[in-house]
Amino acid sequence: MQTLTLVTIIFGSVGVLLCVLGIIRLTKRLMMSSVRYEITGVLLLSVAVMLFLVSSNIHTYERLVYEQPVASISFHEIGPQHYSAELKELGSGESWFYELRGDEWQLDVQILTWHGYANLLGLDSHFRLHRLAGRYTDIIEERSQPRTVHGLTAEQRIDLWSYANEYKNWLSMVDATYGSAVFLPMNDTARYSISISRNGLVARPDNAVAREAVSNWIGL
Repeated sequence: MQTLTLVTIIFGSVGVLLCVLGIIRLTKRLMMSSVRYEITGVLLLSVAVMLFLVSSNIHTYERLVYEQPVASISFHEIGPQHYSAELKELGSGESWFYELRGDEWQLDVQILTWHGYANLLGLDSHFRLHRLAGRYTDIIEERSQPRTVHGLTAEQRIDLWSYANEYKNWLSMVDATYGSAVFLPMNDTARYSISISRNGLVARPDNAVAREAVSNWIGL
């Protein structure tokens, strides 16, 4: 990421310098030379702006190199199939509270995987938490009962995930076709730890209530 920032600064600085030199040559009535400098400078500034937008969007993701704990989630029962969920992101230490309906919780992430020259710029795989939802164990209830889905990402001016999927034939250096999700049962006072690796999300019970809920859920 630092390499990408450095490249952005270099392109922007050279672009500004060429534009200034173009203006100086214009004052000396060197018209053709001035036009060449200005065009080159504007092109470099355009590239710098594009790299800046890409870098800004990547900052909404977390770097993914090895399995690492990313979040924890705990529940308090409000009513039948109705829970208050506290989702805590370990990297920032921030917590968010959501109401979920159903028997199970599901967390989705988006993963960006970089290839080729992008790796040389320090762009490893990155991820970001995408969506938290409640779901019902029974399919009939899933179709008929109230659904709760919460987005976990702020709206971005440029979204690499969307662009990489829409223009995947042109953006071959980034692969955004990889998403991952995990779902486990909700229960009053249950708490789960959530980790992520290159293979996707992993959720584990983090207290006795959660372990018992998972055991009953899978029929052990």
